[in-house]
Amino acid sequence: MKFLLPFFFTVIIINLTLGQPAKERLEIKNQTFTSASGKEVRAEVGSLIVPENRASKESANIKIKFVRLKSTNPNPKAPVVYLEGGPGSSCTWQAGNPRYLDLWAQFLEVSDIILMDQRGTGEAAERLTWIWKEPLPEDLLVDAAVANKHFQRVCEKALVAFKERGVQLEGYTTKENAVDIEELRKALGLDKISLYGFSYGTHLGLAYIRYFGSKVENAILVGTEGPNHNYKLPSAMDVQFRKIALLAKEDSGVNSHVPDLITLYERVIRKIEKQPISIEIPSPLTRQPMMVKIGPFGLNMLLRFDIGDASDIPVIPRLLYSIDQGDYSILKWFVRKRITAGYGINAMSATTDLASGATADRWQRIEAEKKHSYFKDVINLTLDALVNSWPHPDLGEEYRSPLVSNVRTLFMSGTLDFNTPPHQAEEIRWGFSNSSHIIVDNAGHEQVVGHPGAPQAMIKFLKGENVDDVALFYPKLKFIPVVGEDSDVFHPSMEK
Repeated sequence: MKFLLPFFFTVIIINLTLGQPAKERLEIKNQTFTSASGKEVRAEVGSLIVPENRASKESANIKIKFVRLKSTNPNPKAPVVYLEGGPGSSCTWQAGNPRYLDLWAQFLEVSDIILMDQRGTGEAAERLTWIWKEPLPEDLLVDAAVANKHFQRVCEKALVAFKERGVQLEGYTTKENAVDIEELRKALGLDKISLYGFSYGTHLGLAYIRYFGSKVENAILVGTEGPNHNYKLPSAMDVQFRKIALLAKEDSGVNSHVPDLITLYERVIRKIEKQPISIEIPSPLTRQPMMVKIGPFGLNMLLRFDIGDASDIPVIPRLLYSIDQGDYSILKWFVRKRITAGYGINAMSATTDLASGATADRWQRIEAEKKHSYFKDVINLTLDALVNSWPHPDLGEEYRSPLVSNVRTLFMSGTLDFNTPPHQAEEIRWGFSNSSHIIVDNAGHEQVVGHPGAPQAMIKFLKGENVDDVALFYPKLKFIPVVGEDSDVFHPSMEK
């Protein structure tokens, strides 16, 4: 459900002749940003006008916004284009955030950094976002069939709105995003660029390498989602959950009350299957109280969202234990955090994900694994709900085929990352003749880039140095005690 989130921005549509060279569709102004540590960073803030749908003569034109942070090196390497995750997330705002700017400033000793918003993100997101303003179905988090029906209704109404706005969904694919990168490279007069992608940004980076690899000097791919990894495997979530159970069994704050997390989970599932939980939370739209019911489907959905994030994994045993004891305070925190996913759809994210699709072999594997998975109903929840009700192009089998490249590439993964586990990077790396892979112990999906040593490892790589000897790790995961408190560990769901 990563694209079912309400974004509120403004889009600017400009009529322009489609045949103009990229350089003539470029707007740039100089600007200086100040980091949290007081560093002054020179930058170019600009936008490139591109067709929304390159295959249509009636296409609207949209702006691709970017910020180019200027290197302090008199002889910089190729500019690094940063590709944010999502799909649907913006990154140009990071230039104006003093804390983020300090992080990027480290890279400026090597090269320029180009923060590039993908089509349909940032200031363009409002045009591609539709918000559901009616009450949610009472059993949305109880029954997968109810959730699917709800999202189909969301689709029906959203498609009417997007048609009225003149949105051409066919233009929102990873391949079109890759062409935007290439047009920006040409417009800026760059011989080569380097890529730094995170999560979906790696999926996009790999597409750019496939089609424009000769223009890539280096690539850094953090949390790798390959061309055929868009649909997740049920076994990946089952393995992740069982691994968390093993780690919890070794933790003294858990094992005295919960000797087996899997047994506890199965008991909780049986209880809420017989009697779904009812809780009251404020509506994300009106802030008025609303009742939400949660059954096994809803609990699994909440786990699906956060089981790959090492900042939330430590509270999972207490979440399940507290539910078993009839205390729903932690559960309420997670429901409030994720209920917004039912209130709308972002057309860029939905269409982009669906267009990437999956091979027939992967579909077959997913269906086979569902027969034995705890999480069969939630593993690809929104994609399953939308695939037959949301119009989308198909990028085809060639797009999803194995990639072979000699681009110098650094893969980075976390051992606790369910969303993009290390084996996905290894699968892609098999076709890369010049690559390294840094696996960060005890890091989840969001924690690899946040490791204090990660920027220096990336900078070392961008300088052309070997990073095969780099070892990064976090301390062993410590769980929130299932009873009482521990001053050494904290989770926001525990706030009074």
